Amino acid sequence: MKTAKIISVIGHPIFLPTWMMVIMLLSGLTRFMPGNDWFFLSATFSMTCLIPAVMIAIMKKWNIIKSIEMDSREDRLGPLFIMIMFIYATIRFFSKIELFSVFNFYLTAILVVTILAFILTFFWKISLHTLGWGSFVACLFIMSTAAMRLYLPYLIAGIICTGIVASARLKLKSHSNAQIYTGFAMGFSTVIIMYFFFLL
Repeated sequence: MKTAKIISVIGHPIFLPTWMMVIMLLSGLTRFMPGNDWFFLSATFSMTCLIPAVMIAIMKKWNIIKSIEMDSREDRLGPLFIMIMFIYATIRFFSKIELFSVFNFYLTAILVVTILAFILTFFWKISLHTLGWGSFVACLFIMSTAAMRLYLPYLIAGIICTGIVASARLKLKSHSNAQIYTGFAMGFSTVIIMYFFFLL
């Protein structure tokens, strides 16, 4: 149970934009902009993870939400709204940097997914973990089709991590099978649909 909880924390979707930026940097995305890697990484981490996490912790301290784990649907609405605002702010931050068009597509996709999750939360408790990982894997799948040698190892790793995180969430009894599978399917399919929409 303790291992499952650790995996659940490490695999939280709030870290995924930072991991995507790490992948982008490792792939040589900023090779024409030397010296800026740490700036881009720290900006992504701060805007999509650190600041939102601090704000969510403050919400818990002020009893706006009952639990950091956001076990109830009501506890999810505030944090999801915070994530929507900061993901949008991050998109605006990177929008003028042409080299980050792929990263901006990923951010736009997870913005849409987070908005959908926010709306759905009024009615049902979907797994935000698998929702995030579904979006992450879908983006890596798209990137792999364009440059298989480069991104295929990351795609395989992403699929394995998704399975581990999903198993941990089930072990903790945080979600039902339906909530886990629906989360992944919704995250994955939304990104794929958006990709084909942008191609039109």
